[in-house]
Amino acid sequence: MNFVILGLGAFGTSIARELAQSGHQVMVIDNDESHLDAVKELVTIAVQGDATDRAVLLELGVADADVAIVAVGENFEASLMMTAHLKSIGVKRIYTRVFSEVQEQLLDLMGVSGKIRVEALAAEMFARHISNRAFLRHFVVDSTHAVVELLCPTDLIGKTLVESQLRSKHGLNLVTVRRADKHDQLSEDVPVIGGLPGPDFVFQQGDRLVVYGLEREIEKFTSL
Repeated sequence: MNFVILGLGAFGTSIARELAQSGHQVMVIDNDESHLDAVKELVTIAVQGDATDRAVLLELGVADADVAIVAVGENFEASLMMTAHLKSIGVKRIYTRVFSEVQEQLLDLMGVSGKIRVEALAAEMFARHISNRAFLRHFVVDSTHAVVELLCPTDLIGKTLVESQLRSKHGLNLVTVRRADKHDQLSEDVPVIGGLPGPDFVFQQGDRLVVYGLEREIEKFTSL
């Protein structure tokens, strides 16, 4: 997918790194060159510019993005302006960081459904992590389903995907596997996306499984 991230504070930088390492096309825009230096080797395009300027967004082709993320911190006035410009140039999916209910209400009035409450997300993920240490990362899909990243259980090492019976026995779908690329010295310790695993895929020690399914089935699987 094609993502655009406006603002590279700690949150925006983390999102940019994660999306880029997951194989997506990522453009980042920030007016501070030092912020760009932290991710310019990872992302597709890093641009120093004023994202509150509608002309700049148009010139950079932001209107063609699949998703735009307004990751600006405390300056909600600038964030609001960026969001308004993104809507006016036709970006279909917009996510904007908010810090209060009033800010959420303002975005509702603008017709922006994608609101990011970082503190709430962090609290939820932390709660999941301390309640189930098997979870490396946890993303809620709806009230009953989730996507979870977890270390490959020792019982699966050496088995194929068919032999693991992830779907037939445990009701889980394997979305992908993150595995360290031993052939690339720059990525030796960084798990990379391995694509959609086929039935003959063989699990290895250290694999990080990204699975989708019912929360209760994931909990049951990790407790085995």
